[in-house]
Amino acid sequence: MSYTAHVLHGFNPLEALETEWRDLFNQAKSPNPFFSAEWVFTWLNHRGGRVFPVTLIVRDGDNRLVAAWPFFEYPAIGGRGLWVSLSDIANCLEPLVIRHDDALLKTVFEALAQLLADYRFIWIPLLRGQWVRDYLEPALDTFPNLPIIRNRAPNHFIDLNAQSDFESYLTDALGAKTRKSLRYDIRQLEQLGQVECITYRTPDDLLRFEVEMRSIEKVSWKGRERLGQLTGVSSEGFFHELLPKLMALGQAEITALRLNQMAIAFEIAVRQPGYYGFFHIAYLPDHHRHSPGKLLMLHNIERAMIEKCEEFDFMQGGHEYKQKFCTGTRQLMDLFLCQRSLPGHLNYWLSQLVRRRRAD
Repeated sequence: MSYTAHVLHGFNPLEALETEWRDLFNQAKSPNPFFSAEWVFTWLNHRGGRVFPVTLIVRDGDNRLVAAWPFFEYPAIGGRGLWVSLSDIANCLEPLVIRHDDALLKTVFEALAQLLADYRFIWIPLLRGQWVRDYLEPALDTFPNLPIIRNRAPNHFIDLNAQSDFESYLTDALGAKTRKSLRYDIRQLEQLGQVECITYRTPDDLLRFEVEMRSIEKVSWKGRERLGQLTGVSSEGFFHELLPKLMALGQAEITALRLNQMAIAFEIAVRQPGYYGFFHIAYLPDHHRHSPGKLLMLHNIERAMIEKCEEFDFMQGGHEYKQKFCTGTRQLMDLFLCQRSLPGHLNYWLSQLVRRRRAD
């Protein structure tokens, strides 16, 4: 099969691809969930005039779209650079490909070389370490560039196929002290009244729960520290538009922990067949002592097992609770790729300097 790469500049060529992009995502063997048409084009809609999109696509011999990687221009020393789109909000930024075919990925990476002819650097965070080693690093040896590949906090996950049942998972993954503490939290919460978990799967469900959900995040520690997804200045409108679209397609769901019918915690999940992605959680600070976030998370781990998911993915972030409840880890990496030119060397040097200062 022959493949041809193209670089599209601006909004109009990208927007003309929306239907093909959706078809590619639906046909892909294991698509990056954050590069569905809903994520990409909703993000583009809310970034508006603040970004100028540059999109790398690949077509096969039948002119079908078989790969896509969205970027946007960013200021650089001596010119312009590229950041991968959704880098401020997504959890995986590998290209959307119809399958992990060596010839197809080779064409994608050759197009990176084409981009480096015009841009001083390309910044791509949140790449799986195994993917970098198997596909990306060999490709970087084939064209002039100055690469910086950095490790970041690993991705924690639970291999649900390896668990015989939920109780066995708790026994194997958690110590006796942690299990005892969780049982105590459940009993204490139940003494306050009726406790139930409710999962919302449709846009109509979201409409009934959205105000309550945003209120929880706003008063949670994430809201106070301006780390909220649903109430953030730059992300509130994005998620307000995105979540109904994802839920209509079965690509997202929300579970609430309710005490006496009042929601005290919620969790947003990214869903694909056989996959549960733990994307976002928040809870009321008044109930912190009852560990509502952990109790809700455990409910969803058990539910993912019942629904025959293969993996419960904690996504990015090296939080202590993720380390405690996971059964495995994957390495994550960031890529900073610079042009072999004087301006490219200056951007490379500046990135190294910033990294050292942050380390100090």
